[in-house]
Amino acid sequence: MNRNIAIISSLLFLFFPSLTLANPPYYLSQKITPATCNLEPDNPESGEYSPQKLQTLAKQITVRVIGDNNGGSGTILAKKGNSYLVVTNSHVLLGVNKVQIKTPDNQIYSAQILPNTNFGKLDLAVLQFTSNQKYCLPKEIASFDINTDTPVMAAGYSSSKGEMLFRTGTVKQIISQPTLKAGYEIGYTSDIEQGMSGGAIISSQGYLLGINGISSYPLVNSGYVYTNGKRPTNTEIQEFRKLSWGIPIKTVLGQVKPEILTAYNLPIPDIKQQIAETPLTGWLGELEAKAQQITVRIDSSSGANGSGIIIAKQGDIYTVLTAAHVVCKPPDKPGKCEPNTYKILTVNGKEYPVEPSTIKLEEGVDLAVVKFTSRENYQVATLANYPIKDDEYMFTAGYPRLGEKSPWRFTLGQIHSKEIGFFRTIQSDFKNNSSGTAQSAVSLTGGYELVYSSITFGGMSGGPVLDSQGRVIGIHGRTDGETAIDNNSNSKETIQLGNSLGIPVSTFLALATRLNTQAQKIETTPPPELNQQKVKSIQTAILSVDVSQSTTTASQWLERGNQLWRLGRYPEAIRAFDAAIKQKPKFIHLAYFGKGLALAWSKKRPEAITALEQAVKSQPDSFPAWYGLSIGYRESNQLDKALAAINKAIQLQPNNPNVYAQKWAVLISLKRYREAAAAINKAIELSPRAAFYLARGFVRYESEDKQGAIDDFNLAIKINPNFAEAYVGRGGVRYESGDKQGAIDDFNLAIKINPNLAQAYFVRGVVRNELGDKQGAIDDYNQAIKINPNYAEAYYNRGYVRNELGDKPGAIDDYNQAIKINPNYAEAYYNRGYVRDDLGDKPGAIDDYNQAIKINPNLAQAYVRRGSVRYQLGDKPGAKEDLQRAAQLFMAQGNTAAYEKIMGLLKEL
Repeated sequence: MNRNIAIISSLLFLFFPSLTLANPPYYLSQKITPATCNLEPDNPESGEYSPQKLQTLAKQITVRVIGDNNGGSGTILAKKGNSYLVVTNSHVLLGVNKVQIKTPDNQIYSAQILPNTNFGKLDLAVLQFTSNQKYCLPKEIASFDINTDTPVMAAGYSSSKGEMLFRTGTVKQIISQPTLKAGYEIGYTSDIEQGMSGGAIISSQGYLLGINGISSYPLVNSGYVYTNGKRPTNTEIQEFRKLSWGIPIKTVLGQVKPEILTAYNLPIPDIKQQIAETPLTGWLGELEAKAQQITVRIDSSSGANGSGIIIAKQGDIYTVLTAAHVVCKPPDKPGKCEPNTYKILTVNGKEYPVEPSTIKLEEGVDLAVVKFTSRENYQVATLANYPIKDDEYMFTAGYPRLGEKSPWRFTLGQIHSKEIGFFRTIQSDFKNNSSGTAQSAVSLTGGYELVYSSITFGGMSGGPVLDSQGRVIGIHGRTDGETAIDNNSNSKETIQLGNSLGIPVSTFLALATRLNTQAQKIETTPPPELNQQKVKSIQTAILSVDVSQSTTTASQWLERGNQLWRLGRYPEAIRAFDAAIKQKPKFIHLAYFGKGLALAWSKKRPEAITALEQAVKSQPDSFPAWYGLSIGYRESNQLDKALAAINKAIQLQPNNPNVYAQKWAVLISLKRYREAAAAINKAIELSPRAAFYLARGFVRYESEDKQGAIDDFNLAIKINPNFAEAYVGRGGVRYESGDKQGAIDDFNLAIKINPNLAQAYFVRGVVRNELGDKQGAIDDYNQAIKINPNYAEAYYNRGYVRNELGDKPGAIDDYNQAIKINPNYAEAYYNRGYVRDDLGDKPGAIDDYNQAIKINPNLAQAYVRRGSVRYQLGDKPGAKEDLQRAAQLFMAQGNTAAYEKIMGLLKEL
């Protein structure tokens, strides 16, 4: 028995009846003369064959599968040398130890299950046999989606009649995403009989579409279950029973290893992306149910669809908020709205027409409202308008257009604050909205400001972006994407490679009156912080999202990699990008770029740089790769390379403000402040964002223009009053200017805006310590470490305060942790040496000072302290040498007072 086939209950044997073979009739043993394999279609224009020729095509590729006491049909799939592959159903092989293939010319061959194939729960198996005879192969293999109303012919060997049968029919249903269990998707009217399982389903053009497997009106309905475990309704089951069911051939191809496909010259299947339905329970299940009540599907007469949100009800009239491009056109596309009609599909499955006169738009903003009339009682969404914080969990909902279906989907992710989000997107169409619009001062075209990681697809545009309380914080409408064309393909497909984008609720609220509408439920309070149990449930749900790993085209591997990257499942993402790279597509640079992203987020910086270098080598004009490469080089302290990379990115996108901000970061690291100021000024000229004024403030501070720095921080706060980092920056300059209480006030404001900003607690701890509030400083460092356990500077500072309070063992512990996080932290070695010296551990102190000097040979104080310990240990020459070196460094650094003090000590020696 095939060890990959699980034990199946007796009921399933009723569903897939045993195919007992009696002695075959005499005429089946007669040799058939094979016809030519190259039949010409009867209609050259449509490529269609006559029924007689279709029978010939089907007969040439259909074989009989013979077992010990069981059997069925099979379909010749491919050939390599003398080796043939035959696809059949796994239930045909139940209980079979020895398998034989009877070919159309009545020759019998021993067959084996193809090694290294595992179809899991799919009702599939691939057999292999060897023959010197030439057998025909399918005219074409359909690696694409199958449409309903496609005429088909099903072929196979009837057990009762003992002969090959041909049954014509039409595809009536395609059940996908999810499929029925065991992989069944194609519902067709051909009346297949017992024994035809595994036989070919071909189209009128001779394409091999799939294989038979389930006949109509089975004895039991156990097969009518979706792969996600859900059961169709009784009405749906009755419709399913009227049809025969087959498995698409592309499902077979998707499970076979790429190297086998290549060896047998089989096509790589174009398996459409899907968002696997993740059953949610508990509070997440309740949140999804709440989202589904307020979300509608908007169908267009063009065949496209989008989503929308019920935001108001007045009498029997409901108002739906959506994206303008769902019911009109993108805001940057000239001309009038497309002449389509629309209908609303609500949660209970009812459809309502949209009256064209109710469609209201605002020029320049990708938002629209539409209305429908119903006596049903539908729930109205609550809109929430508050500052978004970094990395908060969020959700998107809607009806993605996946093949011929638009199923409900609810996806999970994390959102960025506006300032960080604008750096996370690879889009460059920033707009300055100085007057006349309701958007913020800066947004992407159409008013897009929200950037988030949840997986979204076309059809979800206009759907809600939700917070952890199920309130609408934005309207989804865009994704980062690149065009990818698979090898040997003429179809261009935009592949998601990056994040999703939405328009904040604040933009809609600002223009609601112009759209002749008002939302009924609006809240302005942020959601409470999620407890650890809820956070864990979200993380578990994200890990359980089933991203397909079946073989497919390079473009689909690319998109799968992006899905996995968004989900934070970086090792899986890297493997998906590698699978795309292995196929050597025309767009291989995008696969290397995606791999670089996943490696960077995995903290594997050298490997990420290598991948990005491969990206720019493959495509020298790849802007995202050059931009990412500059970041990688900068974070690896390869600053000259970082500058060269960002200059290349600027050549490619000279009007993208983000590239000048990255150049600023590189030049700041190089301490080339004048050039850094020029770079950030260019960014501000292109896009006057709060983050850019914050950056210029740092340049002015480093250039000792403290008032100019404060002015810039004030501008950043004016543009974005909820920009916590700007308060931290201004507080830092106030502290440096002696206004310690003003600094504390700014840090308090930053913490109020963002209680999870570790840097704010850290700098407040510094000031508190200087004001004598050492316990307050300890509390702030504790909080910074709680938020960021890898905050080496917080451990360092806490160790310093602990030492001052007399807790020397605690100080040692903190310095140990700082060094563990950052082994090149010279100051931490220096301070630990100082405490060790106080504790009488002179050799330990010497070791620490040695390490500090090795890391930073210009750390003058380390020479002073090591010289002191050497003197105490009786090593006067060593002490004198250290003090002389310290004096030289102090003089070179302009510290005259320290120089003179050390020279006095040397005279005493």
